[in-house]
Amino acid sequence: MSKDAQKRIVAVLSTALAAWAATRLAGSFLDEPEERGARDDVKEALVQGAFTVAATILASWTIRNVLSKRWGA
Repeated sequence: MSKDAQKRIVAVLSTALAAWAATRLAGSFLDEPEERGARDDVKEALVQGAFTVAATILASWTIRNVLSKRWGA
């Protein structure tokens, strides 16, 4: 698999994983107050940023280790 294809797959997987994780799990970490403040926005941004980083690392690992072995590097 070419490096460009790996980069595209990592980008797509990390975006999908981050979106899924942020919507499914962020709700359990963040309480929805009646009126949102700056502190709530900062918490939400940090949670979404953490999910994005984790999803990018997971997608990269998956592509490099799992799919590369299957399709040959």
